[in-house]
Amino acid sequence: MLNKIFKTILLGVFALVITTTFSSCEKEKDTIAVIIVKDGSGNAVPQSRVILHANQLKQSLETYNPDNYDNRSLDLLVKANLDTFYSPTGQYSNIFIAEWTDNNGRAEFTLPLEMILNISVMKIDGNDEYLGANIINIKKEEATTQVVTLINY
Repeated sequence: MLNKIFKTILLGVFALVITTTFSSCEKEKDTIAVIIVKDGSGNAVPQSRVILHANQLKQSLETYNPDNYDNRSLDLLVKANLDTFYSPTGQYSNIFIAEWTDNNGRAEFTLPLEMILNISVMKIDGNDEYLGANIINIKKEEATTQVVTLINY
């Protein structure tokens, strides 16, 4: 009789440990930033270059003059104009992630943390370049969406 009670208690404790272990090991959801690029009419713009960066630009993309810039690469343009801000401890953020939009004008980024980032976008159409910018507040374990409208497109 005592042996039967001991086995029942042991089985119950074992079941409780297994249940607690598997329920507490829940995988975190991804932290995702979705950027949708649109033209002035609200239509999606495919094959646009989208860059997420932590530091602000020294000058606005609106002041960009393509005549003064030979390469036509948004990556190089943004990197050359990034302003570096140091924290009181001497640290700075160097987040710089780039993607191309798909046929629906959508670019998706998976990030490790919750953060606020700057968005810079460029679409090259023949000899014409169209730019846009915005800011996104990315929430942890959520998909955050931000729309960027290109100027004069």
